[in-house]
Amino acid sequence: MNKQLILTLVGAIGIVLALVLGSSVSAQQIVSVDPGDAWLDASEGYQEKVTWRVASHGGAASPRGVFVNLDNSQELAVVDRILEFSGNRGEVTETVQISAQQVHQWHAQGVRRVGYRRVFAGAAGSLSNHILFDLDASGRLAQVQASPEQQTVSGKSRQMMLAWNLNSDLGSISAHSESGQFMVGDRVVYEVLEPLSAEGDSRLNETVTLPPGLINELVANGIYQVRYTRTFVDDKDTRRSASMNIRLTQ
Repeated sequence: MNKQLILTLVGAIGIVLALVLGSSVSAQQIVSVDPGDAWLDASEGYQEKVTWRVASHGGAASPRGVFVNLDNSQELAVVDRILEFSGNRGEVTETVQISAQQVHQWHAQGVRRVGYRRVFAGAAGSLSNHILFDLDASGRLAQVQASPEQQTVSGKSRQMMLAWNLNSDLGSISAHSESGQFMVGDRVVYEVLEPLSAEGDSRLNETVTLPPGLINELVANGIYQVRYTRTFVDDKDTRRSASMNIRLTQ
């Protein structure tokens, strides 16, 4: 085998080794965070322990964490806390906190998607990842009110019109009511089996027609006032109820 052929083979082997080793090092450049998506309660904020798992040859460090608006990459807040590891792989933890006041302030500023991001840098280079917080999905049903608070229904008209005002603690909400009940104390005297749903709307209008004879029967038994109530449940299983007082006349 001549010298030129030997040099050619050695060079080819070197290129293959470089490619293999290079891809191996490149494959080690990984950072993951658990949880990757996090739900926060708009009324309580967020305080949870999170874990960063990093593979970076020679170790890496992250000098700070940054809350960013993911829609425009604007920095919202900085956490000056160093996380670091040596070796080729590491697992580091921290407690991430967002106050309820901060959540409402960001939402009022038009922020809808927040990321908590860290960049880990070391001898092998830098890499990053983030936790996603969806502010629009963080609100809960806070209050339900019936409007008007009171009205009179007669045995002749038997019809009433009202509105349910639904308020969330942050942004829009999705809520559902299966039925409405006319109550005398704790007793249901009539049930309206008509569901109501709110998808982002904060006001639901409802028209109810009572069956013939019901009002006259109640009045004949000395019942001149009932309560119409509904319970709404949002997509996070938060339940809120409201009632309207109804005076009955013949």
